[in-house]
Amino acid sequence: MSNDTTSTPLLWSLDTAGFLHYGPVYISRIIYIPSAADDDLVFKTWDENSGDVVSAGTKYLKTGTITSTNTLTSTGNLPSGIADSYIFRITASTGAAANIGRHVVETAGTDDAVVIHGDDWTNEASKVYSWTTYTTSNAIVLKAGNSDASPIQVDWTANPLRLDNITLETIDGGTAYVYLARVLP
Repeated sequence: MSNDTTSTPLLWSLDTAGFLHYGPVYISRIIYIPSAADDDLVFKTWDENSGDVVSAGTKYLKTGTITSTNTLTSTGNLPSGIADSYIFRITASTGAAANIGRHVVETAGTDDAVVIHGDDWTNEASKVYSWTTYTTSNAIVLKAGNSDASPIQVDWTANPLRLDNITLETIDGGTAYVYLARVLP
């Protein structure tokens, strides 16, 4: 299975780390069914208006190549301060329009390449891109017990939790069901 954020309005069924939504969401309940003891579920958030941009994280008109539908290589042009779980946003491209948008960094660490969660990009060689990279912070962290994998439920039905942007950074195993009170575009 992979993440389903569209087939049932206001219910996300999640089992894979990745980008979920840009813009405000109101969460009324989360049910996490871990597959093993000590499994973690971590949601992250970021604010594009707060200046949470990685140092040297904005670049304009740099040549790069996308391979494996999830790896952008641009020798010496990617921010060396980028870390796993940050948001990598391609803002312009001379290549496929489908590559423009926000993605969650899966593997970082050099200024030559970035790997995103999922296979959302279209492979293309020697295209020109502009991008910005944003830091993220923990929004919700749930952890299975040390000796069991009992379901975990958090309920904000009376006062839904608002997050302006949301990604699923870690899901060690199992499935998370996120019930939304509303989603704003």
